Amino acid sequence: MPQSSSPASQTTPLTYMRSKMDEADTMFKEGLADISQPSDLTQLAGKLLDLCNDVSDHLAHICAVKPVACHNGCDICCKSLIQINPIFARLALEHARDIFTQERLEQLHQRLVEGTPFCPFLFDGSCSIYEKRPMVCRGYYSLDISMCQTGIFCEGETGYQGDDGHAAHQYRIFLFVLEKRIEEIERGFGIEPGPVFLHEAVRDLWSERVHG
Repeated sequence: MPQSSSPASQTTPLTYMRSKMDEADTMFKEGLADISQPSDLTQLAGKLLDLCNDVSDHLAHICAVKPVACHNGCDICCKSLIQINPIFARLALEHARDIFTQERLEQLHQRLVEGTPFCPFLFDGSCSIYEKRPMVCRGYYSLDISMCQTGIFCEGETGYQGDDGHAAHQYRIFLFVLEKRIEEIERGFGIEPGPVFLHEAVRDLWSERVHG
């Protein structure tokens, strides 16, 4: 992919990601300090994901781009139990309540009650909360579906690729480091950072809302 000659494009991926990490740090620390009700935490989680979207878009402009094999209806990585930071479970459930039909909400609740061997938000082969999917889900990508079928996602064996890494790989690194930074900040505020299983966290939040 041709690289732009604009000044912004001259920023290396590592420098750019560090600056966005600092921005996320500040946002999260100030957000936690100002939280007075659960909806504030949901909004904060949403802002973090918005920042992640910005990083994903910008990395595609300043890094080499390789076509990923992922496509709509590809659900191999979703057919496992997903571990996340608890704040993203709250956001996922609230988003589902906003966009699901009553019938689908009942299906989700049934899955949570009975237990599920895969992501409870997987419906008809697709993520039903894609716009608000947890941070960990955003780091998954594949350049070869046949590798996914053997249980290998991303490019785990290649390690860190420095500024020469392609956009999808750089984004995965950014999300991994950001998640660890979020956990450190949460510990500083006396919050248990997890990780937790998505289906268990959503089930507990559902029960909390019903009985709270």
